[in-house]
Amino acid sequence: MPKQHFVSDIKQARQENVEIASLFVASEKQLRTARNGAVYLDLKLSDKTGDISAKMWENAAQASAGFQSGDVVYLRARTEIYKEKMQLSVAEIMAVPRGGYDPADFLPVGPCNPELMCERLSRLVAGMAEGPLRRLCEAILADPEIMTRFKLAPAAKSVHHPYIGGLLEHTVSVITLAYRICNHFEELDRDLLIAGAFVHDIGKIEEFVYDTHIDYSDAGRLIGHVVMGTQIIEDKVREIEGFPTETSLLLKHLILSHHGEIQFGAVRLPASREAFALHQADDLDAKMNAINRILADTGDDESTWTGFETIFGRRFFRGFPVRSDNPDGGEIL
Repeated sequence: MPKQHFVSDIKQARQENVEIASLFVASEKQLRTARNGAVYLDLKLSDKTGDISAKMWENAAQASAGFQSGDVVYLRARTEIYKEKMQLSVAEIMAVPRGGYDPADFLPVGPCNPELMCERLSRLVAGMAEGPLRRLCEAILADPEIMTRFKLAPAAKSVHHPYIGGLLEHTVSVITLAYRICNHFEELDRDLLIAGAFVHDIGKIEEFVYDTHIDYSDAGRLIGHVVMGTQIIEDKVREIEGFPTETSLLLKHLILSHHGEIQFGAVRLPASREAFALHQADDLDAKMNAINRILADTGDDESTWTGFETIFGRRFFRGFPVRSDNPDGGEIL
């Protein structure tokens, strides 16, 4: 069954009361109770171009029993705008059996060529000094099991780099920032920071699953990438003869502390200069990617501001309208 409509097209058209009949992934679903006591179905629908909220008000419980979160579904719906954002009002929804759709329609893919990004990653590692940290990074690059997944894995489910190849793109960017930070703060241990930037999110190769949509694996939900990444590095370090215990401790601290604060997922607060610098580089790259994608989602092209972004607690400025001459010779915005 071919896919007829994509999320990005629906959002960009920004037209209400348009009838939609197409395939989407029901990436999230929940039965809720409205203030009047009615049960409705609250959905997040996704494809390779993004996601959109949807509601089903009639026969919600019966419809919900026919599919699971993560299923590809066929639906008929109508577009509407709610709190400045496009959403769908669903009239009919049903699961589509495997083989009845093209998986490539649903998995978002990053903008960067993974092979070129791997070449760039190798060059960045080659810029390290000879020593145990460089040998560790080279051993990871030479491990086909790790690198096959590293090329494919997303960096997150939704917040930043949430697409195939996102982990590799994010990692290369954080390493690049780390080099520049070290050029300014010469007191930093450059090789420790570069190695930490390389492996800080390596646990994400096991944290996510991605067939028709990106979601957390069981291990991802139960353990998380910070702990899993530390375990991966412990195993790799044991393969390298004579790897210094102190260096291993410092590197694992970078992984365990790179989220910066306990409430944001850090196992330990950054307690070294390198750990603090890594947290800042990681946080900056993640937030810039998220903001760039918000600004790229143009929505209402006439607005100079985005809608309110809950995760950031603010709207973002898109820029002043371009001035152009009107046919009567005056200036308009």
